[in-house]
Amino acid sequence: MRYLPILLLLFAASAAADDVILKNGKVYSGQVVDEGNRYTVVDRDRKYAFRKSEVAEVQRKPSFMDLYEERLDKLPVDDAEAIFEFGQWLEKNDWSSRAMRAYEEVLGLDPDHRGARKALGYKLFEGEWVSPDELNRKKGLVQWDDGRWYTPHEIAQLKKQIERDAKMKAAWQEQRKVNAHVNKLVAGMATLSKSKRAKAYQTLSTYVEQLNSPEMRKFADDTKAYYDAWARVVCHNMKTRTQINATLTRLKKPIQAFETTLGAAIATVAGQTPVRIQLPELEVISVQTTVDIPTDCG
Repeated sequence: MRYLPILLLLFAASAAADDVILKNGKVYSGQVVDEGNRYTVVDRDRKYAFRKSEVAEVQRKPSFMDLYEERLDKLPVDDAEAIFEFGQWLEKNDWSSRAMRAYEEVLGLDPDHRGARKALGYKLFEGEWVSPDELNRKKGLVQWDDGRWYTPHEIAQLKKQIERDAKMKAAWQEQRKVNAHVNKLVAGMATLSKSKRAKAYQTLSTYVEQLNSPEMRKFADDTKAYYDAWARVVCHNMKTRTQINATLTRLKKPIQAFETTLGAAIATVAGQTPVRIQLPELEVISVQTTVDIPTDCG
């Protein structure tokens, strides 16, 4: 199995090691391929493409990719140790994916190469190189949904914990529903109307009986006592402040009539009699009192 020579196909032979400086000030380093109306920048596993209208300048200088190609050109294809050292150099230069391919190339030449095996995560188990997953399975471990490995006993405990958590979550959600419904029923008792309060308490009592909870039974009774006491105080204060204001107006004595010469000249010309005027004398009686008005309050 050969991987390394194929890597050269990723880059054009004419590609240069450049810094591409965009007009917005950003800089991208790597090998640049001129593709007519755009530049493509390749650096390790990363690849960027920019329209030439976005580019302010291309500065040519050596890059990691140039060093990579230079080393790759000189690398013997049948020297396991040289390829292993090349993989270590790739790792040090932050290209782990290519380093892993180099180590696999080493194992193709030398299956027992200890350095390449360790770099790929292999372990010696009973004289045999095995992958991390194979080693865990040989040790009797089981991979869980989180990707980690556990003993069968730990897996059983995890399942029990998941079941407990599920039950607790269901109970918590059910309790939230109960609390919301109880709060709604209790809100109906916050009224000064005795009949409405009694009806709300009856509804709450019926629901509490369904729950079969002594704590909720006590809560319902305490809530009723609280709102009954509150209503008594509020309604008592309302009654003592209730007042009636009344006004009675009547004639104090019979109306007296008298004559006046006002407009006499006009009346004489018109052939009419003098004007007679009657003025009433009134008596006004005001009454203010405080009374209790029967209501449903209390």
